[in-house]
Amino acid sequence: MSKSYLNKVELKDGQVILFHRQHAKRPIYHMRIHVRGMQDVYGNKVTYVQESTGETDLEEAKRYALDKYDDLRLRAKKKEPVKQLTFEDLYVIWWADKRQRLEALQHAKGRNGISQRVTWYEKHAQRYWLPYFGSMKLDEMTHAFVQGYWNWRMTYWARADETERKRHANHALQPAKKAWTWSRALCVRYLAGRTA
Repeated sequence: MSKSYLNKVELKDGQVILFHRQHAKRPIYHMRIHVRGMQDVYGNKVTYVQESTGETDLEEAKRYALDKYDDLRLRAKKKEPVKQLTFEDLYVIWWADKRQRLEALQHAKGRNGISQRVTWYEKHAQRYWLPYFGSMKLDEMTHAFVQGYWNWRMTYWARADETERKRHANHALQPAKKAWTWSRALCVRYLAGRTA
């Protein structure tokens, strides 16, 4: 533990530590929590989690830290990652694998350059999937939110500003039926956790 931590308070036999950071503008308590068996999304061992409690009151900071400790213990017991995944986190993991497989297929066919399918996925992810779903935690994603995507997507170009429309002069206010079906099927499989 660094000497720069002030007002250190230990809970749960030192597995939960509250402290103030030296030179902090506000006296907000931070926490450092150790739970045996924690892992990240790749299954790698995580030694501790350190973050702000957002509280200046010690009792409130204790309550927040102990709630987080209980949550981390439950996650470790279920072998879940310590950090709740967002759609973007899952997309990055999925896309690394999917892109590699698409590129291997491209090379197996004796073709050079980037596959049109890779370009399609990347454009759709950057333009549609990540702006809508990106920061949403998977645990908090509701059926209504997912269904809301389709309306958001159908009206995307109608809501786009003039600059965006000029940059993509070939846009269609309504997606083509085939592109729409393909995009919808991909998202349904993706959100179901399968890798297409």
